[in-house]
Amino acid sequence: MEKETLYRYVKCQATPEEELSVLDWLDADPEHAALLAEIQRQYETVALSAPVINELYEKDRSTHRLGAVRRWASVAAIIALLLFSGYYFLEARRVTRQGERMLAIEVPKGQYINLTLQDGTLVWLNAGTTLRYPALFTGPERRVEIEGEARFEVTHDAARPFVVGTYACDVEVLGTKFNVSADSERQIFSTALFEGRVAVNNRLVAGERVVLAPNDVVTLRGNHLSVGRVGNADEYLWTEGIINLTGHSFSELMARFERAFGVTIRLERIPSIRIGQGKIRQSIGIDNALQVLQQFAEFEYEKDEQSNTITIR
Repeated sequence: MEKETLYRYVKCQATPEEELSVLDWLDADPEHAALLAEIQRQYETVALSAPVINELYEKDRSTHRLGAVRRWASVAAIIALLLFSGYYFLEARRVTRQGERMLAIEVPKGQYINLTLQDGTLVWLNAGTTLRYPALFTGPERRVEIEGEARFEVTHDAARPFVVGTYACDVEVLGTKFNVSADSERQIFSTALFEGRVAVNNRLVAGERVVLAPNDVVTLRGNHLSVGRVGNADEYLWTEGIINLTGHSFSELMARFERAFGVTIRLERIPSIRIGQGKIRQSIGIDNALQVLQQFAEFEYEKDEQSNTITIR
């Protein structure tokens, strides 16, 4: 895809045919969405200025000619002002359209990515995560929506709070490094704060709100919020391609392995497992990861390469 076409797309200047080609291009490869997001971040609204009206007369011309030229200059100035007003209106509409245009990035299983939003906020997205966000933040708040797990380092803007929406809670950023995990299918929600402050507003129980201090973590128990302390920092090293094994059941680890390695895991039985302290790198692959677990739990597994499915026995 030519960058000129992508630039016209983010400026809302693309033809209908070009817009369709960009949408097809986005569907072709998940990495294309990250490239488009980077182009949108670089795009800045053009500063507008009225056209300059040049003097069109010479001093040695007749008074009649001078007066005529001045009258035409006045008319030109009025026309220019009208054109400028129209241009400003069109640009304002384009900016509004950009703010209304929602983008979505879906991270495939087995991958994780990071990107920079239009306001400079850094976002890391774990495998199997979907992020929805506006092309431009134009409203009173900077709001994004996630399903899955993401880590944020939010650019401070006191006039426009940053809000992360999930199925269960809205996380309002008071500043600024935190991890959010939200899985509506498994009814899991948690937010861990590393730096600054965040307020978590429960969407399931009206009026329930907690404000976190650094190293606090809030989880959903039933429909209510429960605040504790971050027990194991290794839990949040997924941005570095590290999977924490400590403190999780076998089923929980298999769910993590499915996302991290991009496989389907079927459990014919669920062995007991207890790991004192351990973590593995995603880069070792699913076979090596399962062989590590076999040191702590009794199970066998069979891998179907064709369907990319693993059966635990």
